[in-house]
Amino acid sequence: MRIQVYHRTEYVYAEDVRDNTNDLRLTPKITKFQSVDSSFISILPATRLKRYDDLNFNRVHHFAIPQAHKRLLIESRSIVQTTKNCNIFDSQHDIKCSELEEYQKLEECHSFLQNSVYVSLTPEIWKEAIDIRNGSDNVFQICHKIMEHIYSCFKYSSEATTVSTHANEVIRERAGVCQDFAHAMAAYCRSLGIPTRYVSGYLLDNNNGNNLRGNEASHAWVEIYFGKYGWIGFDPTNRKIVDDTYIVLAFGRDYGDVAPVIGTYFGSGANTLMISVQVDCLD
Repeated sequence: MRIQVYHRTEYVYAEDVRDNTNDLRLTPKITKFQSVDSSFISILPATRLKRYDDLNFNRVHHFAIPQAHKRLLIESRSIVQTTKNCNIFDSQHDIKCSELEEYQKLEECHSFLQNSVYVSLTPEIWKEAIDIRNGSDNVFQICHKIMEHIYSCFKYSSEATTVSTHANEVIRERAGVCQDFAHAMAAYCRSLGIPTRYVSGYLLDNNNGNNLRGNEASHAWVEIYFGKYGWIGFDPTNRKIVDDTYIVLAFGRDYGDVAPVIGTYFGSGANTLMISVQVDCLD
């Protein structure tokens, strides 16, 4: 599938700010199931972008605007080719919990089994995850049960949380948005020893926004490690296994590792943030 993404982020400051420094993770990743035809980022006030790859091999663009300004505009345009992961169907059957011990020894899984800034592994979350598991020994079924639980029992509400809300609070209050649901699923799965990474990206809604939640801006979900089948995505916000309608921007331990735009500036006064995302199929 050929998909086009336009992502616009605009800050309007009440007073002049300066030394505005930001890291952007707005370039889609190149993966086994995703290739990038083109990707372009523009900044106003105009400045030079420096790029590097972080510890999770996400492409990061860094910039600094030293002069005073009252408005910052960041625009990203990308065209991506996606394909379906046919391994999903095989992985549903033969990955047992006994294999998790071997996964836990792998370097690529280690970071995604630990506590992180937004995800903590507590006895309470572990007990709840055990209840959701309900005796199953099939890793895919367990992850699907957790996804179903979050979708059915948690309320989707943009007013319930902020960008810094911890998974513990999300699980306690049973409300949030895609970022929160991804953090909650990571907490449940990691507490059971299942390697789980947080993913940011976009979602193409073929139903014109009538059925899927979280497609109005950048989206978030998780990927689970299934050994020989690799990493497979689960979207608890929409109770959906990730397919070729999803575009991956970055992955990490939690939101703190993958925030599309994160930075600091010198100045006082409030600012207004406006974000818009347009995702279209070109096929």
